[in-house]
Amino acid sequence: MNAARADDLVWGLTATQLHDAYWASHGVACVELGSGTPPQPSADLYLLVERGQAVIFDLRRIAESLLWNKAHLTRVRVTEPVSAEYGEHLQLASDGTVAQIERRYRAQQRVSTQVFLATRADDAAHWSVSNTQAEARASMGRHRRIRFDTAECAGHGFDVRADDDPASHSIARERSRSLLRCLVNQWPNPHQVLHGVEQLQPGVFGLAGTTLRQNDRCVAPLWIGRVEPSRSALLIVGPEVIHDQSQGAAATIPLIEELFSPERTAAASASTQRGGVYAPVKRLLDIVLSIFALVVMSPVLLMCAVAIVLDDGFPIFFGHGRQTTGGAIFRCWKFRTMRKDAESRVAELRKQNLCDGPQVNIKEDPRITRIGKVLRKLQLDEFPQFFNVIRGDMSIVGPRPSPDNENQYCPAWREIRLSVRPGITGLWQVKRTREAGKDFQEWIRYDMEYVERMGPLFDAWICILTVFNVLFRRT
Repeated sequence: MNAARADDLVWGLTATQLHDAYWASHGVACVELGSGTPPQPSADLYLLVERGQAVIFDLRRIAESLLWNKAHLTRVRVTEPVSAEYGEHLQLASDGTVAQIERRYRAQQRVSTQVFLATRADDAAHWSVSNTQAEARASMGRHRRIRFDTAECAGHGFDVRADDDPASHSIARERSRSLLRCLVNQWPNPHQVLHGVEQLQPGVFGLAGTTLRQNDRCVAPLWIGRVEPSRSALLIVGPEVIHDQSQGAAATIPLIEELFSPERTAAASASTQRGGVYAPVKRLLDIVLSIFALVVMSPVLLMCAVAIVLDDGFPIFFGHGRQTTGGAIFRCWKFRTMRKDAESRVAELRKQNLCDGPQVNIKEDPRITRIGKVLRKLQLDEFPQFFNVIRGDMSIVGPRPSPDNENQYCPAWREIRLSVRPGITGLWQVKRTREAGKDFQEWIRYDMEYVERMGPLFDAWICILTVFNVLFRRT
């Protein structure tokens, strides 16, 4: 393969490399048929593609199917909408002249492409050293029976292969640029995965040190590659890409590699299997301390309940479905701090969300009641969770309890964090910065670190930090 020209690159990376980084941000490693490149053993899933093939689709739409079907190999049919066909129908007046032309549209969908998702690194390895799909599947099933499934998802497919023919290079180049524009439109946070890339303004990304001038007019979403200092004014409407104007070494490394390295994943998994007295002693302390906290704070909790009713009526408590060890669903209880229509307004307010992942954190959130603001500020809204601790759904210290749809974002992170009980407080709660665009990555990092380091002294340290944060109003 010929070396990529400078104006084919963005941030020193080809369209294919950026495509692979996009999937890496979802915990998915791309493996090309016959590439000979060993797959990363730490990936959550393996996207098996043909030579020069690229696909973009929303993995969350089929995440539940992938979780429950237990298939080793899933064929994903990626359907892509095409321009609607229409026919022209002439309506004639009584004198035979054309009165009007009516266009009748018919929407269509076609199968754009198909790829495979594998759950095992050894199956991905067979794919990487095989010349054909049939050869790869035969190798996978040589020593065991392969469980197979199919799924369908809307998305986009691209073929960026280039032969020796100059015309083929031109076609591949145009397809690569189409792939890049699709990535720009579908990937809202590349700066969280690519080191050295930063958000220059909302939805506009470039290398660290790139500055937008006063006469630049950039409409997001937009990626700006390496631009010359002497460049002319930028007048770009996204979704669009400004390719590198000069050749240079890429300084971008997928952050997901650091979070899900084999060493760290193995250490975190091993920590959950430790024996000894830690687990039973922690459970005993959870029960004793929870009962003590509820008894001592009962007058305050009663006043909180009365204040909620006077401010916004019933119900007093809000129970939300969360996952505990092994993925079991339980109802996590809190004092209700939001208005009764809060859930229905999430979609409406999502554009104001300061978080980069599935959580919702809105500055001056209009859904929060007057008494809710006070309860949250004093962190009294969390106290009903001590009932969850007594029941065994939660612990006092552990990862943040989260619902199934949030846990689907990163499968490996989900499996590790669901190996222990979620906690009322935890490392993420006491260490998070709430910096815009980094909250989800911090959530992953601190949950992984807690499971890796969990122990009596570490739990005590987190409890001390929690008390300190409450007393000094640190959020």
